[in-house]
Amino acid sequence: MPSQSTPPSEPHEDAAAATDHDDVVHGPATAGPAVVDPGVLRAMEDDFTDRTVVAQFAHDFCDSLDGKIHRVDRLLDSGDVAGAADALHSVTTSSMMVGALQLTEVALGVQYLITGDTLEVARRALADLHVSAAITTRELLANYPGRSNTP
Repeated sequence: MPSQSTPPSEPHEDAAAATDHDDVVHGPATAGPAVVDPGVLRAMEDDFTDRTVVAQFAHDFCDSLDGKIHRVDRLLDSGDVAGAADALHSVTTSSMMVGALQLTEVALGVQYLITGDTLEVARRALADLHVSAAITTRELLANYPGRSNTP
């Protein structure tokens, strides 16, 4: 008996479901994803009696982000494609953990370019990664003000 396939969902339905969070902070006039979903860290706050633990987590992320991205730059410049992909994986994973939606998407895009052997395009896309990291850091520090080594 032939099986019927399920028709793909309408793109506008998926987009509406994906952006059904009232508390998502949007970036500057972009058609891409929101910069930060504060609900991610807010959910983490439920696991701790002291909110400063989560604030410290956000600050530690911000403090380490430039180093992680500069590591990607160095590895890609030296031709270490596997190392650069691994460094991008670190950026992506940590970005997901703090709810950095835009940075996660940009890092995944650069990682895709690297693994797809389009290194020159990946090198140019690193500029977007730097910009997204700066915007993300600013947004997280606005949500969790306090001590940070990040200017």
